[in-house]
Amino acid sequence: MSNFAYSQEQDYKAPTGLNNWYVELGGAAQFYSINYEKYLYKTYDDKYIWTARVGAGYNPVNFNILNTVFLPKNTFMFPFSTSILKGEGKEKLELGGGFTLFTKDFGTNEIVPHAIIGLRVIESNTICFKMSYVPFYQNGSITHWIGVSLGKNFSFK
Repeated sequence: MSNFAYSQEQDYKAPTGLNNWYVELGGAAQFYSINYEKYLYKTYDDKYIWTARVGAGYNPVNFNILNTVFLPKNTFMFPFSTSILKGEGKEKLELGGGFTLFTKDFGTNEIVPHAIIGLRVIESNTICFKMSYVPFYQNGSITHWIGVSLGKNFSFK
């Protein structure tokens, strides 16, 4: 009689999708955003992935949290960023940066640069979860901020 023990990692098969849709709370848009992300480049073994994302959000109320982040009522938020995902299997380290466009009337805009340092998990059932540290530079100072995302990995066929 022989006994075999297998770990879940051995059965993991990376999703083949090249796109992600996700909702981010906090993060680059500071309040929330709905995002589309495209894989621009993947190594054959998925150890490195280069991504670009664009998102949109709308703030219907005055948002003020921890006396550090303030978004006035009726503000539109449009985050743009690029990242490198590094790691084997379903867990990836994310390093990147970009900017977020804030506007109330599409006539006056504010552009706020940000960095992204995070951990991403893409399950074999194509669910994508991300936790990020997202410092942004606004009004002459750096504000430390976080983001949590949940979404879906898919491919155009």
